[in-house]
Amino acid sequence: MIEITFLGGGGGRFVTITQVRATGGFFIKASKNIYVDPGPGALVRMWRYKIDPRKVDVLFISHRHTDHCNDAEVLVEGMTYGVTKKRGTLIGSKSVVHGDENHTPALSKYHLDALEEVHAPNPGDRFKIGEDEMIITPSLHSDPTTIGFRLKTSYGDISYIPDTEYFEELVKWHDGARVIIAAVTRPRDMRIPFHLSSEDAVYLLKSMKQKPEVFIMTHAGMKMHFAGPYKEAQFIQNLTGVKTYVAKEGFKVSIGKEISVKTLRPARFV
Repeated sequence: MIEITFLGGGGGRFVTITQVRATGGFFIKASKNIYVDPGPGALVRMWRYKIDPRKVDVLFISHRHTDHCNDAEVLVEGMTYGVTKKRGTLIGSKSVVHGDENHTPALSKYHLDALEEVHAPNPGDRFKIGEDEMIITPSLHSDPTTIGFRLKTSYGDISYIPDTEYFEELVKWHDGARVIIAAVTRPRDMRIPFHLSSEDAVYLLKSMKQKPEVFIMTHAGMKMHFAGPYKEAQFIQNLTGVKTYVAKEGFKVSIGKEISVKTLRPARFV
């Protein structure tokens, strides 16, 4: 059984600032524990849903933008038991690990040195993660080093498509995945460069020879939030026949022989 818990489903500057939708990324419990894109609020929401940062084995960060990497350093501190034990792996875009002309790296040298492995891969690179394999996939975003992944597991493939505009190669990289998690930032008729819209999600799914069982929209921007992401999900599902869900804080997907979803209640703190 693989479990994916979302600590948020929002993205973009204005959603991040206002937190009308949480921006914490998501956690995959597979043969190893993988945390993906720890945006603002990730650490707090992990504890809210009883996910211990000290049990994270792999930190994956798609790119250097704040809504994807804000809590990266504190996640590393959790993974390394307060930087007392060298452990854990970071797989991040080149902008995350090395910085670029507009940004410093997302993590200090102190935090990078605390990890057992640090990778800034290219599309097509592969990593063994416990019993699973992660294949790095490309994106077309304003941060040109942005990467996604396809995680090959005994329960089928799980794909993550981060911020990107639609391009034909996306189909090749993600066709046949059992579950696709995609950053669908904009609703119909409001496409902007470097981001997917609801129409783009339809093009993507219709172009696949083997469609996923489940498509999960995440990284909703403010325009998507006000347009109504559930309405957009129904639009995608109606045109493609693919069961489409909207990620939000506490949304959990369990993948076994069957795929089930539920919304968790946050833990109560004294």
